[in-house]
Parts: sequence; C-alpha cells; structure tokens
Amino acid sequence: MRHSPLSRRAIGAMLASGLAAPALAQGPQPLRLMLDWLPNGDYGAYYLGIERGFWRDAGIALTIERGFGSSDTVTKIAAGTAPFGLADIAALMAGRLRGQVPVKAVAPIYTRPPHAIFTLDGPIRSFKDLEGRSLAGAPGSSVRVMLPLVLRRNNVDIARINMINSEPATMVPLLMTGRADAVTSFITNTPRFEQQARAINRGIRPLPFHDTLEIYGNCLIASEATLAQSPDLVRRFTIAMMRALGAARENPRAAIEAMMRVVPGLNAEIDTGQQEIVNSLTFDSAVARANPTGSWDAPQLRRTWEAVAEAQGFDLAQADAESFVARGFTAGA
Repeated sequence: MRHSPLSRRAIGAMLASGLAAPALAQGPQPLRLMLDWLPNGDYGAYYLGIERGFWRDAGIALTIERGFGSSDTVTKIAAGTAPFGLADIAALMAGRLRGQVPVKAVAPIYTRPPHAIFTLDGPIRSFKDLEGRSLAGAPGSSVRVMLPLVLRRNNVDIARINMINSEPATMVPLLMTGRADAVTSFITNTPRFEQQARAINRGIRPLPFHDTLEIYGNCLIASEATLAQSPDLVRRFTIAMMRALGAARENPRAAIEAMMRVVPGLNAEIDTGQQEIVNSLTFDSAVARANPTGSWDAPQLRRTWEAVAEAQGFDLAQADAESFVARGFTAGA
C-alpha cells in the first residue's frame, strides 16, 4: 500500500485543532534548519516548502543554514546552534555512543542510504571488480565508514584495493582524468558525474550501496532538550517538512526553481536531477511504500543499527535501535 505525505485536509484538521494556534497567535517563530552540506539539489524540497508557506502555516519563519558534514551538524544541534538539522543517522548513532551527544532522529528523510561508488563505463561493473584497482574517497566520510561493510558483504578483499585519500571536491576530476579508477560519493551526485563524463565522451556507472544495505540515511534531527521542552514545535516543524518533501516529489523542477531564487550558482538541469534522486531515496524503498511518510520502520531501524555497529566497531548491546529515534511526531511514527 502506498502512503503519501499528509494531505491538505489532514494539515488543515491539525491546524484547526489548535496544533499551531499558540505560535500563530504570536506571529511566526523564527527558526533555523541546519543542513549537512552546501545547498544544492539535495535540498530543494525545503526551499519549496518555505516559498509555499508550509512552515509559515505551522507558525514558523524558517531559514536554512549550510552544514559542514553530518557529524558537525549533530554536534551543533546538541549545542543549540539550531533547533533542527539534517544528518546521516550513522553519524547520529556514533555521536550518541562516542560523545554522549544528546540528539535524536525525529523522522527519516532517506529511506535508502545515499552512499555509492562511481566509475567510468568500462571493466568495473561490480564491487568485486574493484580488486586490483584504485579507489579515491574522503577519510571519515559516511561513504568511507560504510565501505568496508559493503565490500565484505560482496566478498571483496579491501586489501586488494588501492585506497586514495582525497577531498570530496576532487572526486570528479580524479575520475575524469584517470587518476583514480573509481571514487566514493553520494548517489545524488550522479547528474554531476554524468555531465563531466559526457564532456569526455564517456558514461558513468554508479555502484549504489542500497543494493547491499537496507538501512536509513539522512534524517531530521533535534536535541533532546528541544524534544522535551517543545514537543508541539517539533510536531509542527515535522509536519511542515513532510509537506515540503511531498511537494518536491510532485514537482522536482519547482523545488529547484524555488531554491534558485535564493541560492546562486545552481544548475537547473543538474540540480533537478539531484532532487529526483532524493525523491527516489525518500519514497521508492519498500519501507517507504509500506509506511506513512516520515515514520520509522522498526525492522529497518534495527538493520541500520546493526550495520552501523558492524561498520564502526560498536557492541550491539551498547544500545537499542529505538534509543536513537524520537517517535510520535508524524503519522504512524
């Protein structure tokens, strides 16, 4: 059964019931959403939601702030730099266990992991084909963290791969110039790789991790203090976000056009392609089709914790998967 984001009728009923009344009576409350990286086509939904007034309907005047990686966003949300953020759930789990960071995941955004390896069309057709070749990746990135686990599950000997440490911005040129046989990145960057490959009359072959790992990726996060002190605010914010994700699914180009009116330097074609891939990560998984948008599927949440524990050397007994999330802020959460 396919579940769609909250309908206008459902939103109207919630607002009429007084869910947003306190905030609306005082005027919209200024709030910030911290991303996990620079604004690009991965985040068009949130700009569309602002433009269409979804957060304003919930009594919130939202602004968006760039991030510097999931781990940094988790730390800053814990410190109160912003009340809400976007981060990879693996970074949140590691932060809670290693640093006792009091942050929880409120709702999943990516119901499939965005991690991937990219190569030009040629002899590398599977993870196994990486043996004997070079692979560039950013140390400490979420892709590199999960890479050994994915390789083990595909019977690949990582010792036979020449790993090259590199920064995220260098991945495309490393691959296009042949200085690396393959590179790590997010599957959402496929349109950017494809554009550069066309310039040298080549094609791109992505090897996505989600074919191996049925786990969550990016999610909406909030501090435990925000969850405890302002549950109504969290609920209103999350409902508005689900509306924004649904609107971007219906019209990804409109999402990017809304973003381009605020963020300079975007490419309509490439960034719309990114938004379309984000929509797939959010809505096209088995758990997304079986559950209300923004809700947690208990078996997949357990699989996510098991994968993170295996990849990062945690003892499964250290935590229960449910301890990392806050339920009750979306339908069926």
